[in-house]
Amino acid sequence: MPYQLKIYTQHILEHEDAELKQFNPEAKFPTLVMTDLLDQTTTVLTESSAIIEYLSFSTQKFGIQGLNQQEIIDFYFWKNFADSNFMPNLALKQIFYQLVQRTPFPIHILTRLLKHGFDRGFLNHTLAQQLQSIHLQLKNKAWIAGGSFTIADLLLWFPLKACFELHPRYQKFTEIQRYLLQIESRPAFQTALVKGQWSADTFKSYWSKADQ
Repeated sequence: MPYQLKIYTQHILEHEDAELKQFNPEAKFPTLVMTDLLDQTTTVLTESSAIIEYLSFSTQKFGIQGLNQQEIIDFYFWKNFADSNFMPNLALKQIFYQLVQRTPFPIHILTRLLKHGFDRGFLNHTLAQQLQSIHLQLKNKAWIAGGSFTIADLLLWFPLKACFELHPRYQKFTEIQRYLLQIESRPAFQTALVKGQWSADTFKSYWSKADQ
């Protein structure tokens, strides 16, 4: 599928980018702009999960093709689990961290206590439970839905990688370690990282701070 990739590197400043807002008033990342070559009409799609599912449907690749009934059930569960259940808890880690950072002294002491209490009372335990569930699902399976690589694996990669950078306590799950390495070893995945100008150091810095 031919495409043109445009990379934005200063997200806050580029949220005011006129070209991007022409297609997407909210200037969300990523944004997929599709142009019909026959009538030149343009369709815009945002949200990572929506984009990846649309591309899977359009190409008839990495979806439920060739999966058995149980694998299809697992595919739909874990694909949606990544965005609706797993990722929101990681987002809360970032929200509370930013709240502490942006609260002036001496009030930030209260926000830090709030963050600490929420982490200990809910987030740390919940994330550990979710990782344990993924670890058990991956036992005796090559991929999250079974024997085939699907978009469910792609959608799980980001939050799993974030967890591993968040704190060493989340790195004890051997099946997830194997799984992440397997995804990252795919040639197409490595190509995507290069094209997208992926920075492992920036990613690590961003997520490791969120557990402070």
